[in-house]
Amino acid sequence: MDASVYGTWFWKDEQETGYLHFGQEEESGLLQLTMVELNSSGKIGVTQMQGHTSQLGEHRYLNLKFVPPQDGITEYLFLKYEISKKGLGLAFLDPSVIEKAIADNVLAGRVEQDGYVSSVRLSDTSIKLQQFVRDNDRALFPEMKSLPRLVLPRGK
Repeated sequence: MDASVYGTWFWKDEQETGYLHFGQEEESGLLQLTMVELNSSGKIGVTQMQGHTSQLGEHRYLNLKFVPPQDGITEYLFLKYEISKKGLGLAFLDPSVIEKAIADNVLAGRVEQDGYVSSVRLSDTSIKLQQFVRDNDRALFPEMKSLPRLVLPRGK
C-alpha cells in the first residue's frame, strides 16, 4: 500500500467544497477513502470506497470499489494518481478507450448501455489488462487534476 496518499486532500469551486480522506481501514487493512462534499446550498454528500494502490512501471493507480454497493451492484473506480509538490494528482479513466478496445476485440468484455450511462465489464486476463494499460496510458488517463493536501495548524 502506498502510504503517500494517506491524509486529507481538498478542492473548492463555486458549486462545492470537497474533501478526500485517505487512510488504512483498521479491520481489513484496505485503503479507505471517504469523500465529503458540501454543495453551495448547504447539502452534504458522503461517499465511501475501499481498495488498494497498484503500480505498473512508473505509473501508480487507485483500485477502488464503492462501499456499500449501490442497488446491489458492486461498482469499481480505477484512477491514475501521482503525488507532487502540487498535491494529489488524479486522472479519471476515459471509458470510451476501453469500450473501443472491446468493440475492436482487443480486450475481452462487454459494454452495457442504460440510457446515458454505460457499464463496462472486462473479462480478459490480468496480464493482458496490465499490458493494455501500459500501452494506452495517455489515452486512458488524458487529464490529471491536482488537489492540495489539507494542512492543519498544530495543536497545543
